[in-house]
Amino acid sequence: MQANKTLSSHAAMRLSIVIRTFNSAKTIGVLLDHLGLQKEAEVIIIDSGSSDQTSEIVSNFASKILRPLGPFHYSKALNIGFSHSLGEWVLVISSHCIPTRAGFVKNILSFTQSAAQNCVVGYGMLNVVSPKSPHEVITGNRQTFECGKFFPGGNGLAVYRRSAWEAHPFAEDIDTAEDLEWFLWAMRQGFTAQFIQGATAIYLNQGTLVHMFRKGWLEVRRTRVLLLSSRKRPFAAVASLMMSYVYYIWLALRLKIPVGTMLRQCAHSLGAFLAEFSRLKPQLPSNSEKILR
Repeated sequence: MQANKTLSSHAAMRLSIVIRTFNSAKTIGVLLDHLGLQKEAEVIIIDSGSSDQTSEIVSNFASKILRPLGPFHYSKALNIGFSHSLGEWVLVISSHCIPTRAGFVKNILSFTQSAAQNCVVGYGMLNVVSPKSPHEVITGNRQTFECGKFFPGGNGLAVYRRSAWEAHPFAEDIDTAEDLEWFLWAMRQGFTAQFIQGATAIYLNQGTLVHMFRKGWLEVRRTRVLLLSSRKRPFAAVASLMMSYVYYIWLALRLKIPVGTMLRQCAHSLGAFLAEFSRLKPQLPSNSEKILR
């Protein structure tokens, strides 16, 4: 499918909201309160076997609650949610993400109404102190990505044109970084992406430090495979790690994130740092793992 072709519309409404949950009782209620009950949107919960109060909390908010069988898988859960959605656009937001600005859904809807026809994904920003004035809008495309001016956000907070997802569902042959694989596909087709003004959230993942370390480790290893990239230079990797630590400590000192979140994010950064120097098994990339060049 090429960018200059009109994307087919499957829309019965403007927006669907898909939220993946697993024992998310500590944060899901707060997230749903921030989202509010929207006439313009349906809320679809993909719950992968929660044993806490998640089910009771979401029952008062969600239009649809789906409980897939089998172990949790990022891409599989999203594909199930998208397949049950009716919106022209589908907002993916983590159950751990709490919007930081009023009018969050309104800002998402504004983006979907003004997005160029060949724009298929918009990204929000996590753990970012909102600027007082709008930031510069840089369109993500093949050129800006390859020259390092645009790097995509993730499925913690992103909105997709549903008809583009129909052409290319999230890859279920990879364990993580399905958002990056999808972005690379979209750029190969000549589509574009943008960051959304006013769509910011705090990421309050409640996983253990070991879980967050492993999450950072796996994400970077998969990213290196998708981008066919070599290891970072030691100085650049250390500088990136230190900047990450300083930033999350600064957010905690400003009371923007809890201390527990700071420690979890630092564990995630450490896992990502060490993964930069890990040895990858030699392998030929699959069709979903080829870089744009």
